[in-house]
Amino acid sequence: MKAALLALLAAVLALRPGTALQCYSCQAKVSNEDCQHVQNCSHSETQCWTARIRAVDLLTFISKGCSSHCVEDSENYYVGEKNVTCCSTDLCNASGAHALQPAVVTLTLLPALGMLLFWGPGQL
Repeated sequence: MKAALLALLAAVLALRPGTALQCYSCQAKVSNEDCQHVQNCSHSETQCWTARIRAVDLLTFISKGCSSHCVEDSENYYVGEKNVTCCSTDLCNASGAHALQPAVVTLTLLPALGMLLFWGPGQL
């Protein structure tokens, strides 16, 4: 009887479903602080991903989630850049997206540059 109970316990433990990966999940947030929702991934999704799209050095959009086939990527465009990072442990994409604040210096210099282009250097 003890052997049968021990065998049953072993079978239950062996057949116990594994725990799914957990990743942070969000879509197009401007701050990493807004990207803290925890998602339980499906069993086929074995990686977490973080995508950071930076536009004209002024604003960054962060997206995160689960993936069954994540491919790391980094591309530079004329008006910005895109970075995708992948990892494979629970909540590993917590700080993968560095929230970039708007460039204060750039925002300060834009009006001056606009005046210079609009009126020309001789008019100032």
